[in-house]
Order: sequence, then C-alpha cells, then structure tokens
Amino acid sequence: MRKIKYKRKHLGEMRTSQLITSYGVGAMVDFKDETAILAEADAWNQPPDKSRMIHCHNLEKVLGKEFFVRPKWERNPNPIYSDNRSEDIGAFRFPGTLYCPRCERLIFNAPSVTKGPVKCRDCSSRLVPSRFVVVCARGHLDDFPYDEWVHRGEACPKRKDSRLNLKLKNMDGRNSIGSLQTLCEDCGANRSMQGALVPGGLKSVYKCRGRRPWLSAEWDSVPCPEEASARLRTAAGVYMPVNVSALNIPPWSTKVSRILQDYQDVLKDRSDEWILNYVRAHFLDSLPGMEAGDVLDVWKRLEAKGQENRPRNERELYEDEYLALCNEAGNTELDLEFVSIEKAAPEKYAKLIRRVFAVDRLTEVVAMLGFTRLRSWDGDFGSAALAPIFSKRNLPWLPAVELYGEGIFIELDEDSVREWETKNEGIYSQMIRNAAANRFRCENLSPRYVLLHTLSHLLIRALAVNCGYQASSMKERVYSTYADGQPMAGLLIYTTAADTEGSLGGLVGQAEHLEEHLDALLNEAEWCSSDPLCLMSSGKNAQGLFGLNYAACPQCALLPETSCSMRNSLLDRGALIGRSQDSTVGYFTGIR
Repeated sequence: MRKIKYKRKHLGEMRTSQLITSYGVGAMVDFKDETAILAEADAWNQPPDKSRMIHCHNLEKVLGKEFFVRPKWERNPNPIYSDNRSEDIGAFRFPGTLYCPRCERLIFNAPSVTKGPVKCRDCSSRLVPSRFVVVCARGHLDDFPYDEWVHRGEACPKRKDSRLNLKLKNMDGRNSIGSLQTLCEDCGANRSMQGALVPGGLKSVYKCRGRRPWLSAEWDSVPCPEEASARLRTAAGVYMPVNVSALNIPPWSTKVSRILQDYQDVLKDRSDEWILNYVRAHFLDSLPGMEAGDVLDVWKRLEAKGQENRPRNERELYEDEYLALCNEAGNTELDLEFVSIEKAAPEKYAKLIRRVFAVDRLTEVVAMLGFTRLRSWDGDFGSAALAPIFSKRNLPWLPAVELYGEGIFIELDEDSVREWETKNEGIYSQMIRNAAANRFRCENLSPRYVLLHTLSHLLIRALAVNCGYQASSMKERVYSTYADGQPMAGLLIYTTAADTEGSLGGLVGQAEHLEEHLDALLNEAEWCSSDPLCLMSSGKNAQGLFGLNYAACPQCALLPETSCSMRNSLLDRGALIGRSQDSTVGYFTGIR
C-alpha cells in the first residue's frame, strides 16, 4: 500500500481478494501505524497491463464491461525495505479528525496525505483516528461534526479565533458511549455522544455534504437530500461492498479460448488465412495436440457466441451456468477453468435426485461493482445508493479477482419438484408477501427456491463434518426457475481460493458419498434444540429477518454469512422433512 503522492509511504499488506470484497475501494482500514480509506481504482490499470486483465464472457455481458482487472501485487520477500512494491492501490488518511489518547484533545482537518504520523500539538503524543463518522444511504462519508454537535448547531459564543478547542472525555472513568462527552474548553459546553447515534440524532445540526473522501476528484457538488447518520467508524453498516460473480464456463473456459480472448483485438475482422498464419507464428506451440485449423474453428465459435446478446441479466447468467453444470464437460489438459464429471446419483434417492456432478475444477470471477452504506444493495445496477469506485466515469472495466476451486453440483428431478411445489404452494405465500413488503431482493423467490436453498444449507453443514473444510469455507449457488425462464432445480456447493493451486479435492471427493451425507442431514433436520417452536414457525409466526424464515434458526439451518447467497433468509427445513402439523409435505418424506 502507499499514500498518494508519497511513493515510499507504505501502509501495509492485504490479501488480493480482500481488495475486492471486505476491504475494497471506499473502506476504512486500520493498518499497523495508520488508518486510511482506500482510494479510487482509476490507477489500477495505468498503464494498461494485459497480464492482469481478466475475461469472463457472461459477467462482461451482464455488467456491460469489456474486461476486468485484478489488483497488482509483487511477490517480494522483504517488502518493507524494497522499492519494488505495488503502487496502484492508493489510500488517503481518513478520518481527518484525530484524537489524542493522552490529553483527550480533538484535532481537526488533519492532512489527507502525509509522510508520517500526526502528533498532538500539546503533548506530542501520536494521534489516533476519531471513533465516529457520518454516513448517508447514498454512500457519502464525512468527519463527525463535533463542533456543531456540542454547540447544538450554533456558533461558540466565546471562541476568539478559528481554532477549535474541543475534547472528547469519558466521564466518571466509565467506558460506555453514554459516558462519552464532547467538551468545548472555550465556553464550557458539553454534550453526550449517545444522542448522536439514535435515528435522527444529527438532523438539527448537520446536513449531508455529499463528501466522497476516497475519490481524488468529486463528480459533482449537488447537495445530498439523504438524512445523515452518525456511526462508529468500525460499525458493520458503514461499508458494504457490492460484488457480482459468475463462473467461467465452456466454451470460454478452455485453454485455447483463454488465449484467443487475449488476442481478440488482433484477430478481429481478419481473414481466415491471416489468422492461421498468426496462430502458427505466435501461440500454436503452447497448444499441444491442436492444429491451426482447430484453433480457427474455436475462434469462429467464440465470435459467433460473442455476438449473441446473452446473458443480459441475472436470470440468463444463471441459466447458462445451469446448462453447463448439467453436462459433463472439460478436459484436464485443455480446460483450465471448468471440469465436471458425472457421478452415480444416490440409489436411495433416485426418484428425487436426477444427476450428480463432481466439479473437479471451476473458476469464479468476482467483480466489485461498488459499495453501499447503511442499506444493503437492492440489486439495481443504476441505484443511487451504489457508491462509485472511480473518479472517472464510464470506464470499460471493473476491479475483480479470479477464485479457483472445486464443488459438487446436484440436479433434482424436475417432475418430483413440480409435484412438491403443487402441494406446498399455499404454505409459502406469506413468506413471499413478507419479501415483497420489505423489498427483499430475490428475483426467483418461490417454494422451489426455499426447498433448494434449505437443502443447500443443510448439505453444507453435513459436508463440513467430513470434507476437511469448515462451513465458512464453502459457498452456494442456487439454481431455481425464474419467471418465464427455463426450468431449473439445482444447487452447487463449492469452495474457492485466490491462488492458482485452487483446492485439494476434499470437497469434490464427497460426491461419491452423497447418500451418506443426505442421510446425515435429514437426521439432523429432524431435531432442533429450539423445537417445537422452530418447526412450528410458519406464515404469520415466521422467524428471522422480516419473517423470511420458517423452520430455520442458528441451531439447525443457518450458515456463516460468507457461505449464504441470500443473507440466511428464505429457509425452511420443513420443506425437506415435513411439518409437525403435516409430515407428508416434505420433499424427502417417504424416502427416509
């Protein structure tokens, strides 16, 4: 890391994947000696570096981008003393308000870019960042207005110059927020910080100024109409990254396809003879077993596929992935990013499960679209709540990382799922109404989705016992039919890592023992420490966020947040085993 303008200011190291997910652009990060906000991503591709470009055809189509760019990094055993460090990840000091732990003084307007630490003017102690910041639902961020807060929006009556003499004191030696007070040394005014954290607490003293301190240039100066809120700097809602991901699937995942995508600017609109000669001269040697004519055929297929305006949205993205997962595909020598092998479906569950695939190799591309503050993203790519990660507008790329791993794909029997849906259609009507009333985004919410999502959660919990991965290391992709879309009834349980080695087969090897895992998860689903209340939860007595869970609680069905694709909502183990009122409505009823 570096501070803008001072190339030798090194803040610290972070994992590559963190720069796209938990600590991306706009996040405040506590390094060893500094607290900074990660700057815009404009510099990530200056100058353009093809070695860091990522192509994922489906994700490019959905997001309207030409390519993606991975963060730059240097493999250096001694980064602290070396000049050979990545300098495309910039940062600014934020908050600009600092605090002296020794004399409790607040220091305002600290420089956003400095060579070293800022020290207290009175006691020379090293200053630490302010605990409080101001945020709004449109992603704006600002320093907490201590002066306005303590004087209740008025000017200090005894201040002689522009210097602010404010302190932040813990009264009576306590450490609670209620005992923390802002004190003006000029006029003696004081005010507890507790009132600033309640809804509407800042309404009378502060209006959102529309600040974006992670950008080197503001887009506009239009006042923000949103009501600003005070938050602790480290609170969870202050920064919520928005990531969109897709699997690299055939025909785009093969070795030859990947090479051709790197050369597409050169090969486009060329004659067949010219392409054949270019292939022979530049990269045919790296494709053992292939002739130049084979490469030309692949190029023509990719061009034809690329001209299709699909996928254009999330539905088509998932449908394309589903079709790829439902077919055995890939060659370990020629396919770099997607290899799946069909395994025998569990005989005991043959009427309910159609096919099982061991996905021996997969690649997930995770792009950072932006981030939100206070409110979760509603799924709208043009949402005003989605904060920008670039100072420049309309760049043809987004930051992204490639994650490599393995997984198990299960396709349920379509006829059995439809029969189950017919029986249970009325049970989930209240859940669907709750989701609509609270604007909870799930475009394909249906009883089918609840069934697949719950099975996915319980299977991850069962696999974690034997596959060598913790539940937090596994993720899910639920493939459920969208309105007016092709029928889908599948789920992918997978694990990924940012390095090129991927994973070690501990998960994919469990595909051959799926029957044992299904037996185990169904036995576990029969009992919860919160029963009978948990199993009886449904309709207006639902539990969880917005009443979006029926028989599902932390003791029986919930997963770590990193594993679930739907915020641990839309779950019901009664969909699998039946309800206490009617045990015959479970999908697996009669099989166990």
